Amino acid sequence: DAGATALTKESTPQGSMCSVLGRPDLECYRMSQEITMIRCKSEDCVKPFPFQEFPLGSTVLLIPNHSCLAAACFDEYHVVDGGTNSVSTKSEVVETWSPVKG
Repeated sequence: DAGATALTKESTPQGSMCSVLGRPDLECYRMSQEITMIRCKSEDCVKPFPFQEFPLGSTVLLIPNHSCLAAACFDEYHVVDGGTNSVSTKSEVVETWSPVKG
């Protein structure tokens, strides 16, 4: 459940709207209101998706390119302290922030 309302549809010059944490071989290529579609990056786009690596119920961490739209959708933010590129589903939440909305 991570589409345009949870992330953003703004893309980078490279064309992607978000990235899959730890998977530079995958790209987010299309997005609807509630769904982000992911595929393998390849020159001819025919490389099969590695479904066996993502069994049903798996958590996939998506990093938005731009956070304003994404941040506006949530009532609180969970802050983790894991260093650069070490965020995971096991990261410890060290603070919870509540945004000020006007």
